[in-house]
Amino acid sequence: MSGDSLRILLVAHGFPPESCGGVEQHVSGLARALAARGHAVHVYARTAHGTAFGLTDGTTEAGLVAVTRVAYRFEDVADLDGLYRNAALDEAFGRFLAAHGPFDVAHVHHLTGLSLGVLDRLRAAGVRTVLTLHDYWLMCPRGQMWHRRGEPCAAVEAARCAECLATPFGPWLGARPHETVARLHARAREALALPDVLVAPSAHAIPPFVALGVPAERIAVVDNAVDVEHLAAVPELAPRLPGEPLRVGYLGTLIPSKGLDVLIDALQTLPPGTATLTVAGNVVPYHGDEGFVTRAFGRLRPTDRVLYRGPYQTADLPALLEPLDCVVAPALWAEAFGLTPREALAAGRPAIVSRIGGLADAVRHGVDGFVVEPGDRVGLAAALAELAADPGLAARLGRQGRARPRGFAEMSEDLLAIYRGAAGAAVPRPSVG
Repeated sequence: MSGDSLRILLVAHGFPPESCGGVEQHVSGLARALAARGHAVHVYARTAHGTAFGLTDGTTEAGLVAVTRVAYRFEDVADLDGLYRNAALDEAFGRFLAAHGPFDVAHVHHLTGLSLGVLDRLRAAGVRTVLTLHDYWLMCPRGQMWHRRGEPCAAVEAARCAECLATPFGPWLGARPHETVARLHARAREALALPDVLVAPSAHAIPPFVALGVPAERIAVVDNAVDVEHLAAVPELAPRLPGEPLRVGYLGTLIPSKGLDVLIDALQTLPPGTATLTVAGNVVPYHGDEGFVTRAFGRLRPTDRVLYRGPYQTADLPALLEPLDCVVAPALWAEAFGLTPREALAAGRPAIVSRIGGLADAVRHGVDGFVVEPGDRVGLAAALAELAADPGLAARLGRQGRARPRGFAEMSEDLLAIYRGAAGAAVPRPSVG
């Protein structure tokens, strides 16, 4: 380290504008905040474009952040092991480190499409490393520890996981599925031992890793951030006029574990004309299931007032949130954090969330929204009915929750303290093997 400025490497499976998921937006906001504090920030991310395993250098965030993208399209994955480790990707990352290092600290956010060998290369190069556990992909290829039967998993277990992974990963499991999955879990334990610090975006995300064998004291909790400056531009919510329907929003990927079908069912129990629903987000196949959206929207009746807006980016949020009275996050899986309801609060809109994972901390029940049990259509309908019955309730709850979410500037200060501890060797490195 030289002075107070750090050379920081951020590693992610994608980066805007090419890829705009929650983790990618998180890394983008963090990169901006760190660069604004005078730190030299370099992002390493996967791209689907270019010659396989080739590196492309550039800049983003008004030229303040260097970005290197490695081209990879999963074209050579032949088994479950290949989903997690790829020698050619490891070699490409080694070339990147040789060309752009050294770094004081590396903050790894997601390695799907990048190979776990990134952690090995960082350790071999002497780069102190922080790893954020944004989801459960290291030990669950589906990422969410949400069984294909439609139920959350508290811990990984070889037999149960093999049953779940039979679709669509069956051909990759080989003749001894349990042994293949057990090897996956062992590999996850080895990978989690490599970073100097593990970070979870909420305490709710920690238990599955402890069940895997990771000591709880190795995991620091650092709440993720919301682009509060951007969302502050959304006007304050005004009370609805008598007779106006409640304007409900669902923002997020349209996959079974997010619970859009639960929300549609709940709305249909309300009297006609009580509410409208705006849906925005990506439609993607979910581990072999390509029919969820058809099933969800197929249950709509001619009298249901539902608008699908298509995919959106963070820059679209103010325009999406302004006309809404509330946002619903009816997730069925234990999200590590739960960004969407916190974005709604930052825009002065109350949220209704499932009492599961990091969502359980997003809202104060009856203060800035409502918390219901996951999958509880009756409870969700009751919360929506309460908002619909009082034209001023949504506005009052929105005002009470607007100051709660924190921005990237505050989050970056917490992470910088961790970076400095790791870069200064204040955190002992656990043994591997």
